Amino acid sequence: MIVMPSLVAQKGIQTEGQQNVENLIKDVFIKGNCRNVTNIQSLGSDSLSIGSFANASDIFNFEDGIIISTGDIRLAEGPNIRIDGSYEFNQVSNDPDLSRLATDSLFDVTGIEFDFVPIDNRVTFSDVFASEEYCEFVGTDFNDVFGFFVRGPGINGPFEDGAINVATIPGSNENVSINNVNHLINQNFFVSNATTTDSENCDINFLPEFQDLIEYDGFTVRLTASFQVIPCETYHIRLVVGDVGDARLDSAVFLESKSFDLGEKVIVRAEVPGRDEPIAYEDCIDGQIVFTRSDLSGINEDCTVEYIISPDGGAINGVDYVEIPTSVTIPAGVIEYVLPITILSDSIDEISESIKLEFEYACACLDPVFSELIIREPLAFDVGLEDVNACVGQSFDLVPEVIDGISPFSYEWSNGSNLDFIELNISQPTEVLVTVTDFCGVSSVAVSNIEIQSIPSAIIEGNWDLCETALTGVPIVLNGFPPWSLTYSINGEEQPLVSDVITSPFLLQTDIPGSYEIVTFNDAFCVGTGSGSAQIDYLSFDVDVEIEDPSCSFRSDGSITITSLEAVAPFDVVWNVPVSDNLNLDNLSTGSYNLSVTDANGCEYKDTFNLAASSLDVEDCAPVYIPNVFTPDGDGFNDEISIYAGPSSDVLEIKSFTIYNRWGELIYEQINFIPDNGITNWDGTYNSELLDSGVFTYKVCVLLNDGKEINLSGGITLIR
Repeated sequence: MIVMPSLVAQKGIQTEGQQNVENLIKDVFIKGNCRNVTNIQSLGSDSLSIGSFANASDIFNFEDGIIISTGDIRLAEGPNIRIDGSYEFNQVSNDPDLSRLATDSLFDVTGIEFDFVPIDNRVTFSDVFASEEYCEFVGTDFNDVFGFFVRGPGINGPFEDGAINVATIPGSNENVSINNVNHLINQNFFVSNATTTDSENCDINFLPEFQDLIEYDGFTVRLTASFQVIPCETYHIRLVVGDVGDARLDSAVFLESKSFDLGEKVIVRAEVPGRDEPIAYEDCIDGQIVFTRSDLSGINEDCTVEYIISPDGGAINGVDYVEIPTSVTIPAGVIEYVLPITILSDSIDEISESIKLEFEYACACLDPVFSELIIREPLAFDVGLEDVNACVGQSFDLVPEVIDGISPFSYEWSNGSNLDFIELNISQPTEVLVTVTDFCGVSSVAVSNIEIQSIPSAIIEGNWDLCETALTGVPIVLNGFPPWSLTYSINGEEQPLVSDVITSPFLLQTDIPGSYEIVTFNDAFCVGTGSGSAQIDYLSFDVDVEIEDPSCSFRSDGSITITSLEAVAPFDVVWNVPVSDNLNLDNLSTGSYNLSVTDANGCEYKDTFNLAASSLDVEDCAPVYIPNVFTPDGDGFNDEISIYAGPSSDVLEIKSFTIYNRWGELIYEQINFIPDNGITNWDGTYNSELLDSGVFTYKVCVLLNDGKEINLSGGITLIR
């Protein structure tokens, strides 16, 4: 079974991994009942990079389907808060088909491939291609690729074994890719989802419509792949996507559910009108087989469907049901044809048999389609009617429980009523009968013996002292016949119903102080009475604390002070960290501090105090500041990246400052220096060569005056 993602957790795209690939293709991708697919295989890290998606109708104009990604499919879920989202398997790939499309080395190739047998001369399906490479890498060698490669009889193309790529731009034979469907080229097939930063860098309008719904920075409109085939021949298709140039910045293909159309013309179902299941009954309830056109392109022509009456069903044509033909014709202009099945009585005791039809289309399905109408005999059934202990002057209902039988049912009570229940009010023991008859005329009788009982009662009483964090059980004595139900009040406010109580006395678990009284009470048969009251009081326990957060995340100048403690002495005060004074904690850094106080009554107070830096402003607190964008174009403005000391005197020196390109290659390093506004660190070159625009990663190790080391990292965007 395919588990489609829940639609409640979040808005926009939702994904579900760990899917069985064979089930994904057969149950999600293939349209219709005739699933002529075999030899289903996955490529790449299928547990993470292949799965199902849902909640996409506002984005792609189709709701759900299969996602194939070069990274973790969960990256697809919005909001779009990253310009370089990726999950890197770093698997170097040499796919025989994608290699012909790629401008550089392939990484993290993922896909699904399978054989299929079409039953028409054309196969179609729908998809969307999306990528994090948009828009900043349009026109570069970092041009992630995908393709739908089909090979088989009558196909002669440039890919392996003569395959063709059917993932093409509408109206052309050009393959869909980042470099030819984007904000500059074939714009009518492209949807931008670039962040504000990318929009500014690419000089395009920021469009916030899909920012909360999907992570990828751009995607195509819904495209349709369509190609000619020879019916009844076997073909092979590969649905693959790969990173180009490196393993960063993921791309994905979204395949619309139920869109892979092999050309099935008719859908067949067995049914019994007005009933949920296809079950007919001898000499009582008939059934029918319904033939519905699934493809209306040929509606102006007669459509003949041939079938085999399988002996596996057991029912004999012309003996167990009125004889039916072995083919039907849906007339021209008609969408649906109904074949009535009239069930005969064979006077033989049988549990069940069926009419099982096996259908053949233009060519035989590899997985034959069956339609089955089950035939049963009307059988005796049971009716349950409980015995009752009633109270004088109180009305009650008797409701029979029908077990099996064929609905709808008719009822006849001993007092002449024909309703499906009876309301009674008695003063002495009596007996009540009901006769239930099902739709096929089979009847069953049930009897209820009714006795008289006393009015049941519930009694609550007692006084308790209670710790705030503890529970107590207030005993309630119950008389009468279980199961009991009751409501009670706390300080006059009625509480929710307590039901299905089977033991007395019943212990009402509570941690709320106040006065308790019974409001309503019932036993299994009668309305009872409640009496008495109980009182619960809290034992006093109060702790007041003053907190001072550390001034910065790397300083230990915070404190926690217990200013008052109201409970019964002596106290046991315990922290989750070593302390010299358990009432006054000094020299604290950021983090969580757990307090537990137990008094002489055994009452316990617990709390957690979270200390955070009182200043999160980089200019106020950070030991150093590094700009995230620079433009080394020689205009004398913002031409270099420098490290600047923060406003405090905490920095002793910079132990190391390193910069890496997108492949993780070290391109700059400087060690053991003191940051100052006059020191230039990096001018955007590597080995004296100017580097192109791009995003680079830095790491810096800062040594503070107190001997602590702070490691920082981030991104630097170089713009030429």
